[in-house]
Amino acid sequence: MGTAFRLLAACALLTGQAQAQELAITGLQHYTENRGWNEAGLGPVHQVIVNVTVTPSGFPTLVFAEQDGVREALVHFPQPGAPDQYALWKRFEPGPAGSWRILAERGAAKAAPVSSPVLKAPRKIPLIEKVRVTGKGAQPRISWTLPDLKGFGIDRIRVAVRGGARVHGRFLSQLHVSPGLPATASSYTIPAGWLEAGERYVFQVMLEHLEDGALANRSLSFSDPYSPPR
Repeated sequence: MGTAFRLLAACALLTGQAQAQELAITGLQHYTENRGWNEAGLGPVHQVIVNVTVTPSGFPTLVFAEQDGVREALVHFPQPGAPDQYALWKRFEPGPAGSWRILAERGAAKAAPVSSPVLKAPRKIPLIEKVRVTGKGAQPRISWTLPDLKGFGIDRIRVAVRGGARVHGRFLSQLHVSPGLPATASSYTIPAGWLEAGERYVFQVMLEHLEDGALANRSLSFSDPYSPPR
Protein backbone atom coordinates (compact mmCIF):
# COMPACT_ATOMS: atom_id res chain seq x y z
CA MET A 1 0.00 0.00 0.00
CA GLY A 2 2.80 2.39 0.97
CA THR A 3 4.82 1.52 -2.16
CA ALA A 4 1.80 1.98 -4.42
CA PHE A 5 1.04 5.34 -2.82
CA ARG A 6 4.63 6.49 -3.34
CA LEU A 7 4.50 5.42 -7.00
CA LEU A 8 1.27 7.32 -7.55
CA ALA A 9 2.73 10.38 -5.84
CA ALA A 10 5.85 10.19 -8.00
CA CYS A 11 3.75 9.91 -11.16
CA ALA A 12 1.67 12.90 -10.09
CA LEU A 13 4.82 14.91 -9.42
CA LEU A 14 6.29 14.04 -12.82
CA THR A 15 3.01 14.89 -14.53
CA GLY A 16 2.87 18.21 -12.71
CA GLN A 17 6.45 19.01 -13.72
CA ALA A 18 5.70 18.16 -17.34
CA GLN A 19 2.65 20.40 -17.30
CA ALA A 20 4.64 23.21 -15.65
CA GLN A 21 7.20 22.96 -18.44
CA GLU A 22 4.63 23.04 -21.25
CA LEU A 23 5.80 25.68 -23.73
CA ALA A 24 3.30 28.48 -24.36
CA ILE A 25 3.21 31.82 -26.21
CA THR A 26 0.92 34.53 -24.81
CA GLY A 27 0.64 38.30 -24.54
CA LEU A 28 1.52 39.09 -28.16
CA GLN A 29 1.97 42.80 -28.95
CA HIS A 30 2.86 44.40 -32.30
CA TYR A 31 3.26 48.18 -32.60
CA THR A 32 5.40 51.04 -33.87
CA GLU A 33 7.45 53.16 -31.50
CA ASN A 34 9.12 56.52 -32.08
CA ARG A 35 11.76 57.06 -29.37
CA GLY A 36 13.38 60.33 -28.48
CA TRP A 37 16.89 60.87 -27.14
CA ASN A 38 17.32 59.63 -23.58
CA GLU A 39 19.70 58.50 -20.85
CA ALA A 40 17.82 55.26 -20.25
CA GLY A 41 19.92 53.33 -22.78
CA LEU A 42 17.16 53.15 -25.41
CA GLY A 43 18.26 54.08 -28.92
CA PRO A 44 16.38 57.06 -30.43
CA VAL A 45 14.72 55.46 -33.45
CA HIS A 46 11.39 54.89 -35.23
CA GLN A 47 10.83 51.15 -35.18
CA VAL A 48 8.43 48.23 -35.17
CA ILE A 49 8.34 46.13 -32.00
CA VAL A 50 7.02 42.62 -31.42
CA ASN A 51 6.68 41.54 -27.76
CA VAL A 52 5.55 38.13 -26.52
CA THR A 53 5.50 36.20 -23.27
CA VAL A 54 6.96 32.70 -23.55
CA THR A 55 6.94 30.25 -20.67
CA PRO A 56 9.13 28.70 -19.53
CA SER A 57 11.63 31.37 -20.55
CA GLY A 58 15.42 31.43 -20.53
CA PHE A 59 17.88 28.92 -21.96
CA PRO A 60 17.19 26.62 -23.80
CA THR A 61 13.96 28.35 -24.95
CA LEU A 62 14.30 29.89 -28.44
CA VAL A 63 11.73 32.30 -29.87
CA PHE A 64 11.41 33.40 -33.51
CA ALA A 65 9.27 35.67 -35.66
CA GLU A 66 8.68 34.81 -39.33
CA GLN A 67 7.57 37.15 -42.09
CA ASP A 68 7.74 36.60 -45.87
CA GLY A 69 9.83 33.47 -45.35
CA VAL A 70 12.46 35.23 -43.24
CA ARG A 71 12.99 34.14 -39.64
CA GLU A 72 14.19 36.58 -36.96
CA ALA A 73 15.27 35.68 -33.41
CA LEU A 74 13.60 37.43 -30.48
CA VAL A 75 15.69 38.49 -27.48
CA HIS A 76 14.80 37.49 -23.93
CA PHE A 77 14.11 40.93 -22.41
CA PRO A 78 12.90 40.46 -18.81
CA GLN A 79 11.32 43.40 -17.02
CA PRO A 80 9.97 43.80 -13.49
CA GLY A 81 6.56 42.16 -13.62
CA ALA A 82 7.34 40.56 -17.01
CA PRO A 83 10.21 38.08 -16.48
CA ASP A 84 9.21 35.93 -19.49
CA GLN A 85 9.11 38.69 -22.12
CA TYR A 86 10.82 38.34 -25.52
CA ALA A 87 11.22 41.20 -27.99
CA LEU A 88 12.05 41.91 -31.62
CA TRP A 89 13.02 45.43 -32.76
CA LYS A 90 13.03 46.36 -36.45
CA ARG A 91 13.69 49.81 -37.92
CA PHE A 92 10.40 51.00 -39.38
CA GLU A 93 9.59 50.21 -42.99
CA PRO A 94 6.33 48.96 -44.55
CA GLY A 95 7.26 45.27 -44.33
CA PRO A 96 7.60 44.92 -40.54
CA ALA A 97 4.13 46.46 -40.12
CA GLY A 98 2.67 43.28 -41.66
CA SER A 99 1.76 40.19 -39.65
CA TRP A 100 4.44 38.13 -37.87
CA ARG A 101 4.18 34.40 -37.13
CA ILE A 102 5.67 33.67 -33.70
CA LEU A 103 7.33 30.32 -32.99
CA ALA A 104 8.96 28.97 -29.82
CA GLU A 105 10.89 25.80 -29.06
CA ARG A 106 12.62 24.35 -26.03
CA GLY A 107 14.56 21.23 -26.92
CA ALA A 108 12.04 18.86 -28.48
CA ALA A 109 9.05 20.86 -27.21
CA LYS A 110 7.37 23.30 -29.59
CA ALA A 111 4.66 25.84 -28.77
CA ALA A 112 1.57 26.31 -30.89
CA PRO A 113 2.44 29.22 -33.26
CA VAL A 114 0.56 32.51 -33.01
CA SER A 115 0.28 35.37 -35.50
CA SER A 116 0.22 39.10 -34.85
CA PRO A 117 -2.42 41.32 -36.46
CA VAL A 118 -1.40 43.54 -39.36
CA LEU A 119 -0.96 47.16 -38.27
CA LYS A 120 -3.74 48.91 -40.18
CA ALA A 121 -2.38 52.44 -39.90
CA PRO A 122 1.30 52.51 -38.89
CA ARG A 123 2.36 56.07 -38.20
CA LYS A 124 5.19 58.02 -36.61
CA ILE A 125 3.72 59.62 -33.47
CA PRO A 126 5.40 62.99 -32.75
CA LEU A 127 7.69 63.42 -29.77
CA ILE A 128 7.16 65.80 -26.88
CA GLU A 129 9.82 68.48 -27.06
CA LYS A 130 10.56 68.63 -23.33
CA VAL A 131 9.60 66.49 -20.34
CA ARG A 132 10.05 68.53 -17.16
CA VAL A 133 10.46 67.39 -13.54
CA THR A 134 9.52 69.75 -10.72
CA GLY A 135 9.92 69.14 -6.99
CA LYS A 136 12.79 67.54 -5.12
CA GLY A 137 11.17 64.72 -3.17
CA ALA A 138 9.97 61.19 -3.88
CA GLN A 139 6.74 62.42 -5.52
CA PRO A 140 7.86 64.88 -8.21
CA ARG A 141 5.48 66.33 -10.79
CA ILE A 142 6.16 65.37 -14.40
CA SER A 143 4.88 67.86 -16.96
CA TRP A 144 5.05 68.33 -20.72
CA THR A 145 3.68 70.38 -23.60
CA LEU A 146 1.94 68.33 -26.27
CA PRO A 147 3.01 68.64 -29.92
CA ASP A 148 0.48 69.10 -32.72
CA LEU A 149 -1.34 65.76 -32.70
CA LYS A 150 -4.02 66.52 -35.28
CA GLY A 151 -4.71 63.40 -37.34
CA PHE A 152 -2.74 61.02 -35.09
CA GLY A 153 -5.68 59.71 -33.04
CA ILE A 154 -3.97 59.64 -29.65
CA ASP A 155 -6.14 57.60 -27.27
CA ARG A 156 -4.18 57.89 -24.05
CA ILE A 157 -1.01 59.15 -22.39
CA ARG A 158 0.96 57.07 -19.90
CA VAL A 159 3.98 57.90 -17.75
CA ALA A 160 6.62 55.30 -16.92
CA VAL A 161 9.51 55.25 -14.49
CA ARG A 162 12.79 53.69 -15.58
CA GLY A 163 15.57 52.77 -13.18
CA GLY A 164 17.14 49.92 -11.27
CA ALA A 165 19.43 47.34 -12.82
CA ARG A 166 20.15 47.65 -16.54
CA VAL A 167 18.83 44.82 -18.71
CA HIS A 168 21.68 43.28 -20.74
CA GLY A 169 23.95 45.91 -19.14
CA ARG A 170 22.39 48.75 -21.14
CA PHE A 171 18.63 49.36 -20.77
CA LEU A 172 17.11 50.84 -17.61
CA SER A 173 14.21 48.65 -16.51
CA GLN A 174 10.65 49.93 -16.72
CA LEU A 175 9.69 49.84 -13.05
CA HIS A 176 6.25 51.46 -12.98
CA VAL A 177 3.62 52.62 -15.48
CA SER A 178 0.77 55.01 -14.74
CA PRO A 179 -2.85 54.29 -15.61
CA GLY A 180 -4.00 55.72 -18.94
CA LEU A 181 -4.35 59.49 -18.81
CA PRO A 182 -6.57 61.58 -21.12
CA ALA A 183 -5.04 62.48 -24.47
CA THR A 184 -5.07 66.14 -23.37
CA ALA A 185 -3.17 65.58 -20.10
CA SER A 186 -0.10 67.73 -19.49
CA SER A 187 1.18 66.52 -16.10
CA TYR A 188 1.33 63.59 -13.70
CA THR A 189 2.48 63.36 -10.07
CA ILE A 190 4.53 60.28 -9.26
CA PRO A 191 2.71 58.23 -6.58
CA ALA A 192 4.18 57.54 -3.16
CA GLY A 193 6.31 54.42 -3.00
CA TRP A 194 7.50 54.45 -6.60
CA LEU A 195 10.87 56.13 -5.96
CA GLU A 196 13.65 55.48 -3.45
CA ALA A 197 15.94 58.17 -2.07
CA GLY A 198 19.33 58.34 -3.75
CA GLU A 199 18.38 56.16 -6.72
CA ARG A 200 18.61 57.39 -10.32
CA TYR A 201 15.50 57.47 -12.53
CA VAL A 202 14.39 58.57 -15.98
CA PHE A 203 10.72 59.42 -16.61
CA GLN A 204 9.12 58.40 -19.90
CA VAL A 205 5.95 59.97 -21.36
CA MET A 206 4.13 57.83 -23.91
CA LEU A 207 1.63 59.17 -26.46
CA GLU A 208 -0.34 56.10 -27.57
CA HIS A 209 -2.70 55.26 -30.42
CA LEU A 210 -4.77 52.07 -30.09
CA GLU A 211 -6.38 49.81 -32.69
CA ASP A 212 -9.25 47.61 -31.49
CA GLY A 213 -8.12 48.28 -27.93
CA ALA A 214 -4.51 47.17 -28.52
CA LEU A 215 -1.43 49.38 -28.69
CA ALA A 216 -0.63 50.17 -32.34
CA ASN A 217 1.58 53.28 -32.44
CA ARG A 218 3.31 55.36 -29.78
CA SER A 219 6.06 57.84 -29.09
CA LEU A 220 8.39 57.88 -26.09
CA SER A 221 9.80 61.15 -24.75
CA PHE A 222 12.10 61.28 -21.74
CA SER A 223 13.14 63.49 -18.85
CA ASP A 224 16.67 64.15 -17.71
CA PRO A 225 17.84 61.77 -14.94
CA TYR A 226 16.36 62.47 -11.52
CA SER A 227 17.43 61.33 -8.03
CA PRO A 228 15.31 61.94 -4.91
CA PRO A 229 17.57 63.29 -2.16
CA ARG A 230 18.56 61.05 0.72
